Amino acid sequence: MKRIFFKHAFIFVLVALIGVQAFARDFPATVQDKTGHSVTMEKKPVKIISLGAASTEILYAVGAEKQIAAVADVSNYPESAKKLPKIGGFDAKTISLEKIVAFRPDLIIIYSGMHDFLIPSFEKFKIPYYVSNDATVSDVIDEIMDIAILTGHKSTGSSLVKKYNKIVEDISKATKSSGKDRPNVFWEVYNAPYMSAGNKSFINDVISISGGRNIFEDVDQAYPVVSEETIIASNPDIILLPNDMYSSSDTVKTRHGWQNINAVKNGKIVIINADVYTRSGPRIFDALQELYRILYR
Repeated sequence: MKRIFFKHAFIFVLVALIGVQAFARDFPATVQDKTGHSVTMEKKPVKIISLGAASTEILYAVGAEKQIAAVADVSNYPESAKKLPKIGGFDAKTISLEKIVAFRPDLIIIYSGMHDFLIPSFEKFKIPYYVSNDATVSDVIDEIMDIAILTGHKSTGSSLVKKYNKIVEDISKATKSSGKDRPNVFWEVYNAPYMSAGNKSFINDVISISGGRNIFEDVDQAYPVVSEETIIASNPDIILLPNDMYSSSDTVKTRHGWQNINAVKNGKIVIINADVYTRSGPRIFDALQELYRILYR
């Protein structure tokens, strides 16, 4: 009986040692974000602060949710993220540096342009930080892998990257084999004045990958102000309205001069979930599949 016990105990210790050695091989871990900044984690971070909703969703997706110490107020998905400690809003002016430092974080995920002014403080306090700077869906895939590596979830990250690349590949194949022309798409960001998505926007890439043609893809801006006359003349086949701006398509249907637009005539005005479509996180791949179905159903 003792022999069996010691045999099982030896096996347990051996498996534990193998696990520790495998884990140790993951650190130190170094990645370079899209801004060119390199960050190194000497060991697995256990107090991560996410300053954006998308990065919070990525942390959950790779399996690092238990390592999150605090998030920005905008982090509302998954449901349990709402209960995490908050350090202020996404806007840099509403973020509390004092709260951030008080958590003694070992990794912070920030957003290029929005949180740059915090970087000198992070460097002063020697807090490792990763800068999110996603301009395309491909950037999102890279960032998911980066965060998986930094948090000690490389294997999960690799599986997700494989899955998401396949979704993009499958949609590309489906649009090419459909035999249909790419539908013209108008994404309405705002209507007073009219604003849409140009070729430097993340939304433009989402529309393109899903098999559509953004009617403002030639505009060399992210979110340009556009004229109503140009929208009507472009005659979009699909009009996309974000649900944080619209609850009904009726307002578009009754606009003067819009009745002859293909999207209006054919009832192709779609209200979409703005969080899903505009956040550069894992749910963007759900958005790609949904938008493909909208464009080609």
